[in-house]
Amino acid sequence: MKQTHSFNAEIKKLLDLMIHSLYSQKEIFLRELISNASDAIDKLKYVVKSSELSLPSEHAYEIRLVPDKATRTLKISDGGIGMSASEVQEFIGTIARSGTKMPEFNKDETTRPDLIGQFGVGFYSSFMVADKVTLHTQKAGTNEGALWESSGDGTYTISSVPRPEGVGTSIVLHLKEFGDDDKVQDFTDEWVLKSLVKKYSDFIAYPIKLKTEKEDETLNSMKALWLKPPTEITAEEHKEFYHHLSHDWSEPLKTIHYRAEGTMEFTALLYLSGKKPWNYYMKDYDFGLSLYVKRVFIMDDSKELLPTFLRFVRGVVDSSDLSLNVSREMLQQDRQVHQIRKNLVHKILATFKEMLSKERPAYETFWNEFGPTIKEGLPQEPQHKDKLQDVLLFKSTQGDQWTTLEEYVGRMKADQKGIYFLTGDSLEQVRRSPYLERVLDKGYEALLLTDPVDEWVTQSLTTFKEKPLQSLS
Repeated sequence: MKQTHSFNAEIKKLLDLMIHSLYSQKEIFLRELISNASDAIDKLKYVVKSSELSLPSEHAYEIRLVPDKATRTLKISDGGIGMSASEVQEFIGTIARSGTKMPEFNKDETTRPDLIGQFGVGFYSSFMVADKVTLHTQKAGTNEGALWESSGDGTYTISSVPRPEGVGTSIVLHLKEFGDDDKVQDFTDEWVLKSLVKKYSDFIAYPIKLKTEKEDETLNSMKALWLKPPTEITAEEHKEFYHHLSHDWSEPLKTIHYRAEGTMEFTALLYLSGKKPWNYYMKDYDFGLSLYVKRVFIMDDSKELLPTFLRFVRGVVDSSDLSLNVSREMLQQDRQVHQIRKNLVHKILATFKEMLSKERPAYETFWNEFGPTIKEGLPQEPQHKDKLQDVLLFKSTQGDQWTTLEEYVGRMKADQKGIYFLTGDSLEQVRRSPYLERVLDKGYEALLLTDPVDEWVTQSLTTFKEKPLQSLS
């Protein structure tokens, strides 16, 4: 029997917000619904593993997209845990609740699945593109299905109807008619669906299949390279992924594969380029890391995760702990973001130091390209001064080779009071400077600083190993 219910005032406000202003791009709805479907499959697999619940042998852990141009509908279905009628009313009818949310676990639980679903509002993103939504679901372990329908007009209906596919959930979107001025894509178009899955959900762990006239086509690679053990990733895979991230068709100079565990867990796969991109000094140069939450793409060029003096680093960060606002489109400025950023900077600077120690020629090549950028970190981020000063390279009067501050101090004369330096526009200019004559006559060494940022740097780096830096000019 079909029952009609009214949304409460909060849900009505949420729907209005969702349709008009919460998401900047309407295409986000597909990411949200696929994420919910992935969560539902995670939960079902966990329940099957931890209980006596059994499924038919033909049950498929997959997500299916079925577009229909004739009826202007898009169906998203999954072989996940499903919901009972009461759960549909609870989870679909309550703000900030999600049917994919897991129960509480003991702290020592190690087998629980990773879940994306944090906000019930993701489901309501459907109404940005649909003027009617039908949800048909059947919970694992039952034979009863629940059919939920709403036009987003303040009411919804729910009835008990078995789901033809059995366990899982299907959502049918009756798509709105948009005008050309709305600039909304056709979500029944196969190419549009393929591109959106590639953009947002390529690394979801389950097959996302598109029903076509010829055969079902799997759209996602399911290969989140950063989640593989480092020893199992080939150089060719790194090269291909680096090309995908950076659009730089050379090989990455260095790979940093890092997993942080403990109070803040995340995985990062970072690449150092060997050359500056052609547009490196242009105003429209985009930098930052690609951000994922449990394999789901959130944003490109996330500048919150790295300081600007590391803007040449490319890569991805995938976190299960990161706090996002309800649209998942903007990071909240909280301690989690700060902690990820801090960990990444420490890891990258440690990698610089290791390269300097063990791969000096490669590091000097890298420094030739990005040294001036790295030096910006001294005035910009003084909290990293102790680690930064150890990886700086300079030219000096000692010869044509690069030197570190540590090496310079090791060559200082017994009577030398400070670390001498001279700034200028070019090496040729400073080498001819009369300011050098006095120190050279005494057999002292001077650093030759010719980058525009150096004047700024020497105001921040005033001492090293208790030796003052002294300008000869």
